[in-house]
Amino acid sequence: MNRILRWAAAPLAVAALAGTTLLPAGPASAATGTTTYTIELISLTCNKKQDVDKDEPQLFIDGVSKFGPGKMSKGETEILTGRTFDFTGTATMELFEVDPGNDDFLGSIQVTSSQAGAGVQVGKFDFLKHAEYTITYEVVAS
Repeated sequence: MNRILRWAAAPLAVAALAGTTLLPAGPASAATGTTTYTIELISLTCNKKQDVDKDEPQLFIDGVSKFGPGKMSKGETEILTGRTFDFTGTATMELFEVDPGNDDFLGSIQVTSSQAGAGVQVGKFDFLKHAEYTITYEVVAS
């Protein structure tokens, strides 16, 4: 009889142990103590367009589309307030000019956590000599 109780108790102990070790973990930032930052987009200005007609710029942050494709000419500004992106460490903003064939890469900007609290930031997308865009944004601790 004692042998039966031991065999019955073993699976219960294993199940109890498994239940405690398989609990879902909390958010990565809470578990690791890392701080999350937010890019708050303000505006995108076309200083020099890439196409003969209106450009169709599209903005990505770490591969996520945050604007576009829109239609812009030289001197036009798109207001981007309300568009945000959360990140830890660094994030990459990339601008492309959307074409029927291959899209044209207009440049990239590295955003870092060290920019948090530094006020409004200005970056330029000027990878191609015949196109230039300016983006304004702010980085805040979340």
